[in-house]
Amino acid sequence: MLYFPQLASGATSQFPCQKTVAQRTVVNTLADGTQYKLFDPGACKVEWEIDLESLTSAEWSAMAALFQAAEGQLGTFTFLDPFGNLLSWSEAPSAAAWTVGAGLTLAASAADPLGGTAATSVAAAGGAQSVAQTVAVPSWYRYCFSVWARSNGGTQVTLFVSAGAQTAQQSFAVGPAWQRLVLGAQLTAQQGTTTFGITIPGGATVEVFGFQAEAQVGASSYKATSAQSGVYTQASFLNDALAMTSEAPGIFSCPLKIGASG
Repeated sequence: MLYFPQLASGATSQFPCQKTVAQRTVVNTLADGTQYKLFDPGACKVEWEIDLESLTSAEWSAMAALFQAAEGQLGTFTFLDPFGNLLSWSEAPSAAAWTVGAGLTLAASAADPLGGTAATSVAAAGGAQSVAQTVAVPSWYRYCFSVWARSNGGTQVTLFVSAGAQTAQQSFAVGPAWQRLVLGAQLTAQQGTTTFGITIPGGATVEVFGFQAEAQVGASSYKATSAQSGVYTQASFLNDALAMTSEAPGIFSCPLKIGASG
């Protein structure tokens, strides 16, 4: 599997960076003039324009190696949207994308920290239980995992990022007020998937909202997701060639265009 390389900064892009989403609506017009309109998800296209500057020799070599391995526009690779949330169904831990401990009871439609009712109340019976999602992203990248949490009774929860036998985790005390919990992690495991989750202690009830994972150092503003996350496993270059410019000895720049269906 080919992956778009992460920069030394821990990001997958630099500013300026532009994302364009093109969607299509199918219109069926009947003889009497009545129109039926339907969104065509198969025609949705996403494109990114990224101007990479001040790349080190190692960063440029990784970019050039990916372009060669993908045979330019011919092949595909996994691209992690720098504007996106790598988790799907970020406000629905009861969705099939999530793995929920057998001793957990989920209750949706709780008040959330943004003024809506998209939070989920999670009650743990017995021992500690987890809610987690495994994503098809390289485990050795640097990630930031975040979620809002609160507990009327007060308790301690643990955020974790894991791959294979390796886990990075941090415990947080949560009380009645909403707070955004943030865990930064970079594993050394060489896996094609990474798991992001939260562990609730036995007997505790915690309300959670807005799960988010990003391939960068810190948490950005929250992006709600449904089925489509920020992981594009069939991305491709839209450049005919890599236009590399040497800015100084060992320092390079390169504009990129990447496209994917989404």
